[in-house]
Amino acid sequence: MSRPKRVPDKGDVPAAVVAARLGLSIGDFDARRAALTERGFPDPDPTTGLWCMEAVDRWRLRRHSQLFPELRNDPIAVDAATVFDGRLRRLDG
Repeated sequence: MSRPKRVPDKGDVPAAVVAARLGLSIGDFDARRAALTERGFPDPDPTTGLWCMEAVDRWRLRRHSQLFPELRNDPIAVDAATVFDGRLRRLDG
């Protein structure tokens, strides 16, 4: 039995490499692409047609947000000075 080819961890890659990362054949990946896109799967670059492997991996991990909370789409921190200024303006009327 031959060893599977190494799938790169980062960079832009062709569809066959993305399919391998998902454990699919290229045919299965193509057949399921519309369903993946509906679930927020990243699109390939419009110029090169290549996928960003980091985006694919983030999408995969976000499916399990309870295990990877750092990838949730929670609101980001706000600058404290901005919040303070807004509250001060409200108090001043």
